[in-house]
Amino acid sequence: MKIIKISIFILTSILFSVLPTHGQNKDPEFVGDTYLLKADSSHVDLDKEFGNYTSGVSWSSNSWNALSLEIAGGKAQTRFSTSEKLQLVVRAVDNNSDPLTIITIYKFKAKKNTRSVVLSEDNSGTLMKSRTNSNDMILFSGKKYGTSSYLIILRTLKAGEYGIVVSNPNSKDQKRTIVSCFGIDE
Repeated sequence: MKIIKISIFILTSILFSVLPTHGQNKDPEFVGDTYLLKADSSHVDLDKEFGNYTSGVSWSSNSWNALSLEIAGGKAQTRFSTSEKLQLVVRAVDNNSDPLTIITIYKFKAKKNTRSVVLSEDNSGTLMKSRTNSNDMILFSGKKYGTSSYLIILRTLKAGEYGIVVSNPNSKDQKRTIVSCFGIDE
């Protein structure tokens, strides 16, 4: 009788460890990965693109030496409408920091073959100011989600192209910049 009880206990433990738990918050697989959380708890992964940093003259920001983040391709494949409330789950190293300090959401200027955003302007040696550029950054509210992620809630985004960059506050050696991209259509 004792062996049967032990066997049932072991089988029950194995079953509960293998079966998914309802209501469990699932983190994306890698740091920087982002997905849209749907109302039915399913999700849609956002595009992952390589971000390239470029510097040079920027006529749009009136800068002689602007640093920009540029993505190849004029549009993201993952699209949403302006009427949708977006709940994005963004994986970070951990979720102990204020998400505004490590997650940046940019609205890109889209052209036929690229999407870009000016990050900073260096106008030293001129009469114009040098500064970082936050004009194209999107403010958001966020809260902890899962063990290492944040739930980011975005409302009333205008039509356009967007990208999310996650920095690692624990590392000075950033790897290649990966941008999670999506587009908003009217």
